[in-house]
Amino acid sequence: MNTRFFLATIALAAGALMAKDYKGGELYTNETWMYGKFEARMQMAAGSGTVSSMFLYHNDSYLGGNEPWVEIDIEILGKNPNSFQSNIITGYGPGNGLPDRKVTSEEHHAISPASNQSFHTYSMEWTPDYVAWILDGKVVRKTIKGQGDNNQVQDLTKKPQGLRFNLWSHEDAGWVGAWNDNILPVYQFINWVKVYEYTPGQGDNGSDFELKWTDNFDNLDRSRWNLGDWTFDGNRVDITPSNIFVKDGMLVIALTKKDAAIPADLVVPQDSENNPQSSNSNNPGMSSSSQSQYNTDQSSSSTNKNTDNRKNQKNNLDEDDNDQTDAIRPAKVFRDSHKIRGTVNAKGARVSETNKAHYQVDFNY
Repeated sequence: MNTRFFLATIALAAGALMAKDYKGGELYTNETWMYGKFEARMQMAAGSGTVSSMFLYHNDSYLGGNEPWVEIDIEILGKNPNSFQSNIITGYGPGNGLPDRKVTSEEHHAISPASNQSFHTYSMEWTPDYVAWILDGKVVRKTIKGQGDNNQVQDLTKKPQGLRFNLWSHEDAGWVGAWNDNILPVYQFINWVKVYEYTPGQGDNGSDFELKWTDNFDNLDRSRWNLGDWTFDGNRVDITPSNIFVKDGMLVIALTKKDAAIPADLVVPQDSENNPQSSNSNNPGMSSSSQSQYNTDQSSSSTNKNTDNRKNQKNNLDEDDNDQTDAIRPAKVFRDSHKIRGTVNAKGARVSETNKAHYQVDFNY
């Protein structure tokens, strides 16, 4: 029997048996970058127990062992929509007989009006020398190379990262709040996204960043974006493509009960700011009608090409199987076969002594 077909069949059967009670979604770029500026205009989801996020991530981080973990986060923890958590995760996850060695550096920043009541512009700048988090044009945190004891900015240079957005629910009430599914459904609304290349001194208006593309979500451009199809430890939801869609010029990520349908009469909130014009770096000069057909063709091709890979990775099949080398990697996978010792946060990443006050839990098992 063909190995890929056999593994995909096993994955599909296992997925049917292990389906969780809730569904969330994850949107991620097909492209990755070494440095840049990443900006999004969003109204986030909120509700105790939820996580609504925008983050940069090295796609193979979850492999652990000798594979570097590289991640920069903006996260709305549903129990407090009046703030967001910034974070860098570096180091190495558990794997190949090695312990978990991830390090985080969480900080919290006020948002007004609340993140689920109004649109805000969230930005991350990543350079060889610093990482900055920007809210509505104001820098709220800047971590500089060599700052602190963890060398996190230096460690981020080990791998390129892709841009991701997701909505899910963590099982640790201490981090995100107690869960009550009566709040469902909840939604994260993304009005537009901008990606800038890092071009020191040669960027827009003399800056270090040059605008590469803008997406205002007139449609879901599958030449640019892909949709998650997996889950991971500590997550009470399955990440599914069906919970991401475009409506009235807005990208919507939904968190729902597993059998719930998206309401046909869903009202998309209106942003007070005007939308920027979308641009396409992959096909410059393409007309909107041609672009629409291109996106449709690419979506069909991408879906067919990646189906087996997503099924395989979703169920954490044998990492040594050769068919896994081309799989699209999940955002975060934590292996329960590896013991974690020490002070870690709810994501399973070790925290430094100076960050122990930020939603960590202690594991020793």
